[in-house]
Amino acid sequence: MESYLMFEPTQGARTPDHYAEHKPCPALKAYVSCYWSSRTEGTGMWDEPSVTVVPDGCTDLIFEWDAAGGRDVSIRYCGAFELPFSPEPKVEGASETFAVRFFPGGAYPFIGVPLGEFKNALFRGTDVWGKAVAELGERLRLAAGTAERIVLVETALIRLLAAAASRRPEAPPVLHEAMVRIFAARGTVSVQQLARSGNISARQLQRLFDGRIGLGPKTFCGIVRFQNILRDAERYPKLTWQEIAGAYGYCDQAHFIRDFKRFYGELPSSLMM
Repeated sequence: MESYLMFEPTQGARTPDHYAEHKPCPALKAYVSCYWSSRTEGTGMWDEPSVTVVPDGCTDLIFEWDAAGGRDVSIRYCGAFELPFSPEPKVEGASETFAVRFFPGGAYPFIGVPLGEFKNALFRGTDVWGKAVAELGERLRLAAGTAERIVLVETALIRLLAAAASRRPEAPPVLHEAMVRIFAARGTVSVQQLARSGNISARQLQRLFDGRIGLGPKTFCGIVRFQNILRDAERYPKLTWQEIAGAYGYCDQAHFIRDFKRFYGELPSSLMM
């Protein structure tokens, strides 16, 4: 089974207002988790709550511009984060955002740079994706709406993918098999089990994940487990936290609460159940 069909990242209750997700075309499903768009009103009030993003193993190429028609488009590439973080908006006042959220490891075929180099940080988009991304950003700003923006960005991604196919090797099968195993186990698998099943050393597995996914296998498993817990809390509101913790192999509540707070930034009780 394709790994992208087994993992559905979520931000849970952290999803901001005026936010929408859009699925990619079949040709990009193995690389792109979704496109997302949002709008901020930019009231300028200092006491406005900041948006907190929780770890999901994905990376994002983010285009942001002044909703009133300013010409500058801010372009950032967000690496995979290990902890929750609050990205500062790069455009003052009311702004619009359109972004590509890449499936874990999905950005590598397009840029060919080890994704571990972008861990826990945001980078200027042109530094990672080249000058052509600036032209794409301007076309996205001038587009009539989200549907047209999706066509523009998918055309660019498919062109990049075709150009890279001949000079960048595909991910090793052992990495794909490890990803499938992690998603099937919903993150409840050890690095040692993954290494044994792939007949490689834990150190080799670490290098593969650092380069292609941007996170070590242990951290990535923890994030996948957390993401599945968050998704179950959304889908099955009648479940108690004790039931959810037990389903994911936690033997005591203290361990579960500690892990949840690490990735969410707050206690499980902060979510509406």
